[in-house]
Amino acid sequence: MKENRWFIAAIAAFFVVFSWIGGVQVQAAYPERPITILVGFVPGGSMDLSTRALAKSVEKILGQPVMIENKPGGTGTVALAALLSQKHDGYTLCGTPSSVLIRVSQQQQVPFKPFTSFRTIIGFTEPPLGIVVKNDAPWKTLKDLTAHAAKNPGKIRYATTGMGSTTHAAVEEIAHRDKLQIIHVPYKGSMEALTALLGGHVEFASLTSELVPAVKAGQARLLAVISEKRSPKYPEVPTMKELGYDFANDAVFAVVAPSDIDSGLARKLESAFAEAAKNREYLETLDKINMIPVYYDGKAFDGFLRKHWKIINKNLIASGAIKEAATKPE
Repeated sequence: MKENRWFIAAIAAFFVVFSWIGGVQVQAAYPERPITILVGFVPGGSMDLSTRALAKSVEKILGQPVMIENKPGGTGTVALAALLSQKHDGYTLCGTPSSVLIRVSQQQQVPFKPFTSFRTIIGFTEPPLGIVVKNDAPWKTLKDLTAHAAKNPGKIRYATTGMGSTTHAAVEEIAHRDKLQIIHVPYKGSMEALTALLGGHVEFASLTSELVPAVKAGQARLLAVISEKRSPKYPEVPTMKELGYDFANDAVFAVVAPSDIDSGLARKLESAFAEAAKNREYLETLDKINMIPVYYDGKAFDGFLRKHWKIINKNLIASGAIKEAATKPE
């Protein structure tokens, strides 16, 4: 009996060691084929372009193509749901703004838990956000625009990057404080929203980085920036907070994996993406598309989500937009 117990223990130990070695070999070989990053917005927008720039940089480190697949819809939630429906093997990731996890998820039910369904690989950039009108519009300041809207209830339309997005929430804050009746026209990305503005389909727009070239080209006028501090590109333009609105940008762009991805693969991805984010060509591309480089590891990004979830929840309830979060965060 004693010999049998020793024999069984030896066999068990063998299988444990064999499984561990096999796992190490799999991690060492990864990736053996192309990786796909899902993006929940249309091509050409800031989320799409910045993720493509990062993908181009990281594929040089991983030695395999890193492809972008656009899955717009649900203000970014469709792509996150699609990620969870794929194999959790490290070959499918998702690029998402933090606002989809902490703002959109409070305003609509989503098929994931914002805090626990995903493992953050990297938080890598944030967009400049602002309120813009066409350059030939009669409003020179945000106060001019809101005064006109107050006198013309139900007649002013505005475009954003989607229902529940940060760009939408910024205007909701303005409308709530100033008691405005304005019409929201959501689009699947900033480029579509900008096109609607320039085409005269809406009177103003709340946009991400696509506003910069339009302002530079003299097509649009920037009335306010949606950030904690004034933009160094537009030091003369006030922030929403300076104008009396309790709102600032809470959108950080990140790449996430399913939370139950193999920890060894996750660490390999985290290391590769962190290195890729230092690449000079990548940083130059961010500057060209008017994005701001940042870096969050998984722990820091989790802290960011939890902090802003509380702030956003309080503001959404106070504004009457929700009674409680539509999705439980964990």
